[in-house]
Amino acid sequence: MSITRAFNETPVTGIGTSFDINKVIEVDMGMFPCDAPYRGYMSLILVQCSAISSATTVTIRICRDSAGDEMIITDTASQLFTGVSTATKGTAAFALNAFASLASTDKVFVFLKSNAGTFTSDFVEITWGAT
Repeated sequence: MSITRAFNETPVTGIGTSFDINKVIEVDMGMFPCDAPYRGYMSLILVQCSAISSATTVTIRICRDSAGDEMIITDTASQLFTGVSTATKGTAAFALNAFASLASTDKVFVFLKSNAGTFTSDFVEITWGAT
């Protein structure tokens, strides 16, 4: 099985307590050729956070569309684990065990929200495998 790390490293600030289509994070899953639809086994998703203000939980939703209406991973929550040296930085980790596929693209759209307060998503990383 080949393992791929797909990610978006564009920070998204002010993520709050509801999903916001203006704060959607597009992740190119890295298919080859680049116009091939995504088909693979999602294993681990990491959300690296900063500027954490009162948030203790991150909920993720992954969709086929940028409007957030066609889900491939439904709302899943993770505790937000803060850093050892910096309490305003942390990571939410989501362990998946799922085969997923898209009809015509290799891009997924990630929506995030907190249980309270706000945070910045510094990057989203999806580790997946293909046979």
